[in-house]
Amino acid sequence: MRIGLLLLLCLPLLQGCAAIVVGAAVGTTAVALDSRDVNTQVDDTAIRLRVLGLVNRDDDFDQQRVRVISYNGDVLLFGQVANAELKQKAERFARETDGVVHIFNQLTVGEVASLRERADDSWITTRVKAELLRENDLDLSGVKVVTERREVFLLGIVNQAQADRAIEIARHVSRVNRVVNALVVQS
Repeated sequence: MRIGLLLLLCLPLLQGCAAIVVGAAVGTTAVALDSRDVNTQVDDTAIRLRVLGLVNRDDDFDQQRVRVISYNGDVLLFGQVANAELKQKAERFARETDGVVHIFNQLTVGEVASLRERADDSWITTRVKAELLRENDLDLSGVKVVTERREVFLLGIVNQAQADRAIEIARHVSRVNRVVNALVVQS
């Protein structure tokens, strides 16, 4: 009886352990599939968090939708802002952040994307990733895909053949309006 009660009381603690184990496994898989080394991944995460921190602490960005991706020191800014000044301000935040190599400022001036648009973008991203993974001739698993208002952004470190094929695949996924190439091509 006491052992059963003890197990019942410890059950919530064990569930937390399971979540940690599953989270660690997913995180390890993501790190292993990434073409960047672990230190670069950590640096990119720090860059992303610093830029987002600057944006989120600035009251001018309330009611705006600014997203940040950092990949190999390159920063992609995307989302929607109310005016050109906010677009430039977000870019300045990125430019002033240590470790940033290039900035792709793809923020658009206009209304924030609706929940329906974001769901559509998630579906497009899923379709593009699936098509990239189906590619038999080239390994395109290291290409990062982000979609915003039917614009697909491709990031990663690839060779020229991989870049050309990834762009071609993304262009032919239904509902894609535009493909933005932010791939780094290595010889």
